[in-house]
Amino acid sequence: MDKIIRVGVAGAGFIGAVHAKAYMQIPGIKLVGVADPVAVKADSLANETGSQSFQNYQDLLSAGIDILSVCLPPRPHLEAAQAAARAGVHVLMEKPIARSVEEADRMIAVCRDAGVYMMTGFTHHFYPEMQEARRLVQAGAIGKPLTVLDSMSITYGFVLPWYREKDVSGGGVFMCNAVHGFDRVSWVLGQKISAVAAQIEQTSGNFGEDYGSALARFDGGAQGTFFQHWGPYRTVSCEMKVYGQDGMLHVRSWDSIELLAGKKHSVQHFYYPDHSLSQRTMLGMVSELTEMIDAVRHGRQPEPTGEDGRTSVALVHHVYDAAARGVWVEVA
Repeated sequence: MDKIIRVGVAGAGFIGAVHAKAYMQIPGIKLVGVADPVAVKADSLANETGSQSFQNYQDLLSAGIDILSVCLPPRPHLEAAQAAARAGVHVLMEKPIARSVEEADRMIAVCRDAGVYMMTGFTHHFYPEMQEARRLVQAGAIGKPLTVLDSMSITYGFVLPWYREKDVSGGGVFMCNAVHGFDRVSWVLGQKISAVAAQIEQTSGNFGEDYGSALARFDGGAQGTFFQHWGPYRTVSCEMKVYGQDGMLHVRSWDSIELLAGKKHSVQHFYYPDHSLSQRTMLGMVSELTEMIDAVRHGRQPEPTGEDGRTSVALVHHVYDAAARGVWVEVA
């Protein structure tokens, strides 16, 4: 019988609650506790999940856990990774993993030196529609990929205040959401972004950008356009269109895939029609956490890696540089 894996969650906000509830669905797991400096939030989530409440992740680490899900705003991510590594605890780091490449490098290094695994929480790798999109593209269903359009438009209702505070998040909508887009398109295509150009805008004050577009060149010859937007509309839209030499693929996140190739036209749905967005995202989260747990059990590096998270943070900063200077920026 497999050893019980003891886990903890740092952060009792929206995504921390998703992690905690997802852990509860996985056999062989003991959710030891949740930590949040706001005691009422930690107490509420702990009561809901039958775990302990902590006001800081240091005390949670001392409670004897194997894995820490870091579901805090990006500013304290590095310190949390350092504390976990010192305690010999494996780290599942929510995206964006850091505000800067330098912070990302330091957390990756401290985990490596301590001999603990670090995984980046890129949940889109685990949604069934994205996995099928990758399979189809890699199998040549649409021929050689030529160009991709990846778009995310999120209502302000899902935008937490710190998302727009550059000192806390490291940027705006590109740092918070495009990290997913850059990663998932590269993963589906099997190609890396080699250069970017961009235009981004903010609607008020000293906050990070609210909307913008980035162009990308890939090392395998494909082109890409990435559209990001936060706004007042009560919608959540997340789509990817991949155009190849022999067909096209339209992925609607948390819904379906449409394939057009020659005379073939098919639509696959992956969720029950009455499932809420929360239920649909939970499916991917359970699979993501299962990957982390399986890797720890079997002594292998979980994927996506910390380096994958670093790549997306670096790309966002290349976008900021390209937008500021009005030039194409080569990705090192």
